[in-house]
Amino acid sequence: MPGLERRSFIAAAVAASVGIGSGLVAGRQWGRSASDDVEGIDIGLAAATAGAAGIGTGLLVGRRTRGPAEGQSIDIVIIGAGVAGTLAAHRLAARYPTKSIAVFESRSRIGGRLWSVPVPPVENEMAELGGMRTPFQHRATLDLIEELGLTTHPAPASAPSNFVRLRGTRLRRRDVTHAGQFPYQMRADLAALPPDAFFTRLAASVGLHDLSTVGGDETGDWLDGLRHHGTKLSFITAGELLEAEFGAEGAAFVQDWIGYELADLSASKWLGTVLAVSDADYMGLDGGMQRIPLTLADRASAAGVAIHLGWQAISITDDPTSAGGLTVHFGIGPESETRTVRAGSVILAQSGSSMRRLWFNSPILQQSAVLSRALSHLIENESIKIYLAYDRPWWRDLGLEPGRSVSDGPLRQTIYLQEDPSGASLIMASYSFGRHAFHTFPSLESSPTEQAGGRLDAAVIREVTDALSEMHGIAVPLPIDGRGVRWGDTSIGSDIPLWGPGVEPWKMTRELIAPLDRRRLFVCGDALSLNQGWVLGALQTTAHVLDLM
Repeated sequence: MPGLERRSFIAAAVAASVGIGSGLVAGRQWGRSASDDVEGIDIGLAAATAGAAGIGTGLLVGRRTRGPAEGQSIDIVIIGAGVAGTLAAHRLAARYPTKSIAVFESRSRIGGRLWSVPVPPVENEMAELGGMRTPFQHRATLDLIEELGLTTHPAPASAPSNFVRLRGTRLRRRDVTHAGQFPYQMRADLAALPPDAFFTRLAASVGLHDLSTVGGDETGDWLDGLRHHGTKLSFITAGELLEAEFGAEGAAFVQDWIGYELADLSASKWLGTVLAVSDADYMGLDGGMQRIPLTLADRASAAGVAIHLGWQAISITDDPTSAGGLTVHFGIGPESETRTVRAGSVILAQSGSSMRRLWFNSPILQQSAVLSRALSHLIENESIKIYLAYDRPWWRDLGLEPGRSVSDGPLRQTIYLQEDPSGASLIMASYSFGRHAFHTFPSLESSPTEQAGGRLDAAVIREVTDALSEMHGIAVPLPIDGRGVRWGDTSIGSDIPLWGPGVEPWKMTRELIAPLDRRRLFVCGDALSLNQGWVLGALQTTAHVLDLM
């Protein structure tokens, strides 16, 4: 996208975020109401039709909206308005134009784990508080982006001149030739290895000698025969695998080098996560990744789908008036008024923790052995994402480039983004994932609210700035603004579920799509997919659901 056109495009998103005109249309109503007498949200999104981003908090308050009446029958009920839920709604509305279709979302926004927030004065990058990029290997995601008429830009993962700072030693990535340059007390043969050689050695130790056989799926059939000393990888943890092969210090080095602490995952999931996109080139979405579900929701709404925000599914029971039908019980709004909806078909497109709560309250879901087993083997992971905006890219003074630096300190990963032609810049500092994130930045005890656009308070910003200064060896200036989120507050469904040990997901995923006999209930989304944490996982499972409906 030419520079001027792209800046104008992002400016539309910024305008939307503060509730001013940006070409938003007010045709269809996406309703959120505690009752018929409560003001709802009239959301008009013209991302696809008017060329406006319409993301973040760009909601226009309009006329009152009405949700379904108590006991109303709806042909297809979709629970969750992330990528999976909005894609299912869009596709099904086109396939069944005469059926009633409704999407119910517990939050006050569309997008699920995709949450893109503009941070003025930065114009050409968004604070991606949820998913931030996709690798070029994920063809289905790129095809959907093209279908929706959205555009992309490069999102570099690493750069040779950027820092690796581990245990007090700071080096440029290009200058790291062997692990022994950092003070880990590992075996001499390991200390002599280049960092990337740890992963080829680990792959060979479990029977994976040809890395070209690794498929595009992070968890798939290619892992089926892999074992470590006779034990299937899917039945031990990543931490157990790493320590058995490299010792405690070698295992610590590997996790610090990649910037992710995922020791509790199954070893097969960890290895797949590391190898499937290890050499990937990434792209970001102009206007933010949240534009994918927002655009899908807009198109579904234009086709007659009702989208209701603030409706939390509490339980599911049999519909006594319909063979094979189901009744969904909802809590609505802050006062949790309850209402039931009768559904011909139900699609669960939720996060792992939301689905687990629904399962706990729904004996009918507990009848599914495969769903019960899958939910019991999800590991809920903490993640911290913090973005800071500056009036100039101070990191350029150090010879750093777009891409990431890694440390074993509280920041873990710091990602420098492309600066604006105006000179403003945005960095992500920090990106912490796994056990480490739980103890990162004590002042970020509770997640910044969605209503405040993830804005950080001064205490968090000071803590992060101190950590940046220590990592970079300079006095880093205070930012103009800061936004962040703590994924891991499972009380509101903000988890990142990944497969733990004890299951082989590639043998379960198809059965999980329709887990209840003789009832039209379907499951999609990345939480129970082969590619958790990626848009691709949501697309793959949704495609399987659509094949069955």
